[in-house]
Amino acid sequence: MELARTLDSSLTRRSIERELDLVAVAIRMVAGGGAPGVTIVGLEFGPAVLEGSNEAAHDAGVELEALWQPEDSRCDIRVHRHGETADAD
Repeated sequence: MELARTLDSSLTRRSIERELDLVAVAIRMVAGGGAPGVTIVGLEFGPAVLEGSNEAAHDAGVELEALWQPEDSRCDIRVHRHGETADAD
């Protein structure tokens, strides 16, 4: 039982780190002018990723927008320049 908890915790931590990395790349892409906006879809740990990425987004001059899926527990995160709308993607 302890092994299962340890493995689950390790997998969860790696999944969150992977999702944080995806958002970090999107932040750099948008902040650097490579795209007006980027949407990362199907994140399992959206709230943790948002919390862990807000400061980097703010420092880079971009915004993070959570797009919650009503029929799913997953979350999409849209990274965009301040004042841009979803139509700009």
